[in-house]
Amino acid sequence: MLNHRLKSDISEYARQQGADLIGFVSTRHLDAVTPTRYTPTRLWPEAKTAISIGRRLLTGAVAVGTGDMVQNARWVAWRTNELLNNCAMEIGHFVEQHGFRALPLSNGTMVDPKWNNMGLYGELSHRHVAAEAGLGTIGVATYIVTPQFGPRVFFNTILTDAELEPDSKLDFSPCDQCPGECVKACPTGAIIRGRRTIKKRLCIPRANPQGFMVLQDYINSLMALPDLESRRQRIEDFDFARLHQSLVQGVGTIAGCFDCLAACPVGLGPKGQTA
Repeated sequence: MLNHRLKSDISEYARQQGADLIGFVSTRHLDAVTPTRYTPTRLWPEAKTAISIGRRLLTGAVAVGTGDMVQNARWVAWRTNELLNNCAMEIGHFVEQHGFRALPLSNGTMVDPKWNNMGLYGELSHRHVAAEAGLGTIGVATYIVTPQFGPRVFFNTILTDAELEPDSKLDFSPCDQCPGECVKACPTGAIIRGRRTIKKRLCIPRANPQGFMVLQDYINSLMALPDLESRRQRIEDFDFARLHQSLVQGVGTIAGCFDCLAACPVGLGPKGQTA
């Protein structure tokens, strides 16, 4: 039986905790459309509903993320992710206080770094959950494009065994009327407009400049050096300092490149602020 009152209460509470967007979708539906092997009921067979929450990136950070302040913009992106994870935890506790079980899923947990040789994969595709929950559509550059904020949003998911009324998918794509600003802005040529896909091997080194693969490459290069003095010099360079910062603060492990986000006109007002 659908619990309409609980859905309304969760939505209100989520916004109090900092969620800018919230949507609901059945896990049965997600199992049928999720493009990876990581489906909701594979993670938790008793889950009935997936709750998608989104928190927008600050447009000021996106604006400076294409210039010399990119490291600060990366820090803002990481903090946005942390706040979103905190919000998911609070919603999980709220659901359990109402007699149901909940499982928040981190949007920073990597479970398969080499699956299909296509890059990093998490426990669940939060983008596809958000799209099926009606919060946006998967755009040309493969991120979720929302009517309110464009692509400048991070998403997370909470699974629950409460059966909540699903929301409807959007019946339009914000990308349809755009000439492809993200394609033109991409510095690596990774975005393929006609296929709505990206060349991950071109995108990831710039999008995750201090991410897992970069750390792997750095350690491998360090091990390959012939002597102790060469290794000492290697760990005194600025690349090592950036990796240390990424391990301590998460800076550069996600959202390291802002060119396509800044170029997208959807969800921006006349002065570049969120509409």
